[in-house]
Amino acid sequence: MHVSNLLLPLLTLSVSSPAVSALHINPHHKRSLATSGQGQKEAKRDGVLAAAHKNKVKRLVKKKKRATCQVKFNATSIVTSPSTEATASSTSLVGDDASALPTLTNANNWANATATATSSSASSWETESSSSSVQPSSTTSAGSSESTSSSGWFKVEEWSGNSFFDNVNFWEWNDPTHGTVDYLNAGDAWNSGLISINSNKRAVMAVDTTQVVSGGRKSIRIHGNKVFTGGLVLMDAYHMPTGCGTWPAWWSNGPNWPEGGEIDIFEGVNDFSQNQVSLHTGNGCTMPNNMNDNQVGQLTTGSFDSYNCASYATSNQGCGVRDTTTSNAYGEPFNAIGGGVYAMRWSKAGITVWFFPRTNIPADITADAPNPSSWGKAMAHFPSDNCSPYQFFYDHFNIFDTTLCGDWAGADGVWNYAGYAGQDQSCAASTGYSTCSDYVLNNGAAFADAYWEVSYVKYFNSTSEV
Repeated sequence: MHVSNLLLPLLTLSVSSPAVSALHINPHHKRSLATSGQGQKEAKRDGVLAAAHKNKVKRLVKKKKRATCQVKFNATSIVTSPSTEATASSTSLVGDDASALPTLTNANNWANATATATSSSASSWETESSSSSVQPSSTTSAGSSESTSSSGWFKVEEWSGNSFFDNVNFWEWNDPTHGTVDYLNAGDAWNSGLISINSNKRAVMAVDTTQVVSGGRKSIRIHGNKVFTGGLVLMDAYHMPTGCGTWPAWWSNGPNWPEGGEIDIFEGVNDFSQNQVSLHTGNGCTMPNNMNDNQVGQLTTGSFDSYNCASYATSNQGCGVRDTTTSNAYGEPFNAIGGGVYAMRWSKAGITVWFFPRTNIPADITADAPNPSSWGKAMAHFPSDNCSPYQFFYDHFNIFDTTLCGDWAGADGVWNYAGYAGQDQSCAASTGYSTCSDYVLNNGAAFADAYWEVSYVKYFNSTSEV
């Protein structure tokens, strides 16, 4: 993305690549990383680095997305050995899009998203072919089985309470989106107090508030251990990070970006008060012209075809839906009401996202018997008419992160701009700083509200809808 295109901020998501159906969640596995150079090969397509590290400058619809930064999993295995440490050393710039490829000093190349998890355990959830084709299954993990609700959805996994962080890995390398941030490993995150389980048994993920820092401000990025293709995922948050310089997101990602797809569920920057849901895919995924008739949000416009979700074809614009109607779905208004529940359904019908404010959470969600057919019009609905949800999306895992500045929040055309996504004054004007990085490095107290407070993440499956 060229800097000249940063006149208005846009949001996007990355999504794509072949696979088949059914929610696939691996209980409690750890990532074992390959030691071959296969990652570098897969990261290149037609002489360009994989979009996992593609520069995606973010605007109202368009953003520089948080590169895949993932391990390519055998989505059905339980890994028997922990991942070894890797350290990011530098970035590689390719072409006008300045693709950011964190270079790791050992062979366990996480950022390249090409390491393969292996397993010697016979208790894996499903079996998967080498072509990444997955088969539907109604299997649930031990201790998490639930009876099937009248809607046909049943719970297969829950992260909550004291065990919340047992379900994730911590990203501790350079930020793929060039943020003014220093992501901590699990030990440092606990020791510094940036993660905790509070008295309400909710998981807290915060940003360091030391007044003046150098290099980057400490923060948290976690990748879920559960790998899934299709299903229903619920996330209940009481608080989200807010304020100038912040770029928080809850999203899911697949392997070989954008071929495995990306679904941005809950995301924005700076003082936004409107959420944007986005998809990023490989070539071939498009949306129908009447898409806006079936959702609360509206398809945002950018420099490219807004109905084309392909990241490469749209310079990573993809398909973005911004909700200008719901007044409390993002930012300070979200926190003021005690947050609420976001739901993402990935089914044969497509990919759909709902938001329910704290005082309007459906009883079926509270009872662990979700019935999406009764929830009404969604915030965003990406139908499967011309975008197969199992060809362009597969083997995803959930991610929470709070980066600072970076290619979206810190871009000149965003930092100095206002009048969109509910932000009335530019961050340059409200902070008195001409650059995001200078503000972040010198104003730790300003990040007291830059924290997640999450009650749970729950995964559901269906033998009929997925």
